[in-house]
Amino acid sequence: MPSYSQVREERRAALARIEASVRETVAAGKSRAHGWLHTERVRANICVLARAEGVDLFQAEAAALLHDVGRSQPGPDAEHGARSATIAQPLLESLGLPTEETQAILFAIRWHNSLRDDTPLLRILRDADMLDGLGAIGIIRAFMSMSHLPPYDTSEPFQDGSNRWPPSYCSDQLLGQMAWYGRLNTDTARLMAKKRIELMTAFVSQARDEIMLDKDEQVTKA
Repeated sequence: MPSYSQVREERRAALARIEASVRETVAAGKSRAHGWLHTERVRANICVLARAEGVDLFQAEAAALLHDVGRSQPGPDAEHGARSATIAQPLLESLGLPTEETQAILFAIRWHNSLRDDTPLLRILRDADMLDGLGAIGIIRAFMSMSHLPPYDTSEPFQDGSNRWPPSYCSDQLLGQMAWYGRLNTDTARLMAKKRIELMTAFVSQARDEIMLDKDEQVTKA
């Protein structure tokens, strides 16, 4: 939900303009796992992180809203942060923000899908984004984003050991997302993620047990 009341009054209109633009851009992109609902959840995550980590809330919300707009344009997934920053720049500049503030937001957007952690804003944006790949929502997103792939390898469902990347199965995507827990930057994010990763771990264990039980039953019947 919008948190305009929590930022300085003169910035509420700016956030409203950013949100309207992002909604339109994201809708045009028709991304299944990175659409408006994802953006909205990342925004909610970053508000919690910004307050806990002492980061400016307006900058945090603006970065969260704009971080994935580049996915509306074709191009390599690894470069969507750069595309998002390119799209965000004229919008932010039109708001009349101080140059250093615009640059701080653009920097976080540009590098949010990298391993860089140069600034507090970048760190919490990366955390807010990765948090949305964990927990129940993370499970939904993993299977939604890779729905064109088989759900799992029948010979080794939800395999142990190193993850296969790029994914050959939805389960590879899920296991890859679970690895994000170890890449979180802040104690606040790790605390938020604790129950989420426990749920995912239990899900993988349960899914593996159910799949292998089904295979055992087939062997017995044969």
